[in-house]
Amino acid sequence: MRALVAVIVLAFAVPAVVPAAAPPPVRASTLPRAAVVGAAWQAVLRAPKAPTLVAVGPGTLRAKARGARGVFRATLRFPRAGSWQISAVLGGKTTKLGTVHVDVARDPLLTNPFTIATDPSGALLVGQMDKGPLVRIVNGRASTVADGVGVFHVATSAGTTYVAGADGAVHRVDGSSFVRVTPALDAGAVAVDAAGNFYVTVYAGWVKKVTPAGAVTTVAGTGTEGYSGDNGPATKAQLFHPHSLALGRDGALYVADTENRRIRRIDLQTGLITTFGGDVGVTVAVAVAADGTVYSADVVRDGTGGGITRTTPQGVTTRLASSRTANGVAVGTDGSVYVNLWEDKRIDRLDPQSGALEPIARG
Repeated sequence: MRALVAVIVLAFAVPAVVPAAAPPPVRASTLPRAAVVGAAWQAVLRAPKAPTLVAVGPGTLRAKARGARGVFRATLRFPRAGSWQISAVLGGKTTKLGTVHVDVARDPLLTNPFTIATDPSGALLVGQMDKGPLVRIVNGRASTVADGVGVFHVATSAGTTYVAGADGAVHRVDGSSFVRVTPALDAGAVAVDAAGNFYVTVYAGWVKKVTPAGAVTTVAGTGTEGYSGDNGPATKAQLFHPHSLALGRDGALYVADTENRRIRRIDLQTGLITTFGGDVGVTVAVAVAADGTVYSADVVRDGTGGGITRTTPQGVTTRLASSRTANGVAVGTDGSVYVNLWEDKRIDRLDPQSGALEPIARG
């Protein structure tokens, strides 16, 4: 009996033989961890036969590796920026190889992107202050529109581009030149209606109107810092350092009332002013979509805030994205939302559902 127990104990004491792990069917000799959108990116792989390289990120890419004697090369061109997970498939087995971070190429024309808008074709217009021309971005590449004026704000109307210049006046783009169309008003931003009237924000606390004949009147504000006047005449309301404005399809003027952290809506038919939506942070830029949704960019103050908010036509405000460098926002004709990141010298596309920012141009 004791002998039987000893045999049983000995049997359990003998360690099980574990077979050695099989080497991965594919190994990466060269796998660059960074790539540029649209440029050729190549990995060098070692495998018994030609594997298929698979990249999964903002999409899915496949490329059959080519080579001989166990060394193969696979080339990909990433169509979008973001993180892409790279794997190799061979004989029904998938081997994870690593991650590639894809970015857009630097554009030498984007030296100081400060303000953005879209034109009727959907192209982006980028205004730059003391450095760099006004540019148009199509398919991620910039071209010069006009040069010679520092730009605080850019807007379009009926296919024509206008800017609020660093000289405090509004300029129209004619061909490749800027033509001054208003006196110096300390204009920080401009919007233009179908009749050719100019509306500008003035930092001291006004919204002014300039007719095609040159007459200047006050639309909103008293020139005294404050927050008052809702549901009454806009000319008797107080604004606090307004920075931006935009015209909606409803004919109303939406104003970034910066230090009040609100968007003010001015009915140009009645002259009445109201607060539109909730707290949008220290807002410095607004853009109105075709459906009446208002997007606002706000900056960091005392270590908090910064990013993009959305206010629905019903007045519900939601923060979509947080960013410490966002200072501009624009909406394309197709509803795409773009964000200017001034300090980063980047322009991103915003996914309103996830809040993710995808680079489309950078300086």
